[in-house]
Amino acid sequence: MACIVATSLVIFSSIALYLIANRRPRLAAVVLAAAMIPAGLSMIDGVARMAPHFSLANASRFLNERLGDKGEVVYEGALHQGSSLVFYLNRKFLLLNRPTDDDSFVDSYPSGSVVNEDAVLEKWAAPDGVYLIIRQTRLGYWQKLLTERFHIYHQVTTCGPYIILSNQL
Repeated sequence: MACIVATSLVIFSSIALYLIANRRPRLAAVVLAAAMIPAGLSMIDGVARMAPHFSLANASRFLNERLGDKGEVVYEGALHQGSSLVFYLNRKFLLLNRPTDDDSFVDSYPSGSVVNEDAVLEKWAAPDGVYLIIRQTRLGYWQKLLTERFHIYHQVTTCGPYIILSNQL
C-alpha cells in the first residue's frame, strides 16, 4: 500500500504541476484531492486491521451469542482497557485482578463486581457457564492454574491480544 500511495502522490502531483503551469488551478486542486484517495483508503484499512487490538467488541459479540441466562463473564485487567465490554456486552461483567492504581470508572462500576482469583475458581467449578477474558501474556499462568485444579482447560477463542477461556465445552 505504501508504494501505491507514493506512486499516486508522485503521479498526481506531477499532473497538478502541469495544470498549474497551464493556469488551471481548480482542476489542479481536484487532481491533488484525488491523489489523497489511496492514502485515505490505506488509513481506513489500517484502522480496520488494528481495531481488534484496541477493542473487545468482537469478544462481546462472541459472548452475547453464547451466554445463557446464568452465564457470567470475568475480565482480568484494568477497566479502562476493557471499557468496550461496558458498551458491547449485554450484561454486567466481573473484574479480576484490577490494578491497584486503576481509578477508571470507580464511581460508575459497583465494588461488588470486583473479584479475586479464588472467587473465579469457585465460579469455574459451578455448572453455569463462566467465560474468562485474559491477555495472551497471562495464558500460561491461567492454563497451569486451571489444569492443576480442574485437570481441563478450554480456550474458546482469540480476539486480538485477548483470549477467552470457558468452563464449558
